[in-house]
Amino acid sequence: MMIFIAFVAIMGMVLFYSLLAYFLIRLISRKAFKLTLTKYEMTEIMTWLAVAFVVFSMIKTQSINLLMPAVFLIIPLVQLRRSNRKRREMINQGGTSF
Repeated sequence: MMIFIAFVAIMGMVLFYSLLAYFLIRLISRKAFKLTLTKYEMTEIMTWLAVAFVVFSMIKTQSINLLMPAVFLIIPLVQLRRSNRKRREMINQGGTSF
């Protein structure tokens, strides 16, 4: 029962901080850069921040257990960035939206 309560608490914290990051990134991009981000770009930014946090904390604790999987996540993130850039170019040219 205690494990379940701890799991629910951790998931609640993850949900709260994810929503907080989502709205803060959206607000900052809209007010500071005058740019409205798509949901794909928001997901990409949040994933980059999560990977950077994991890599930084693993370097700080000098642990390699999660460092390599986090570094290997960078490859799909770069491909996601390229596809998001192509999607935005298509939308700006008046093509079909996805």
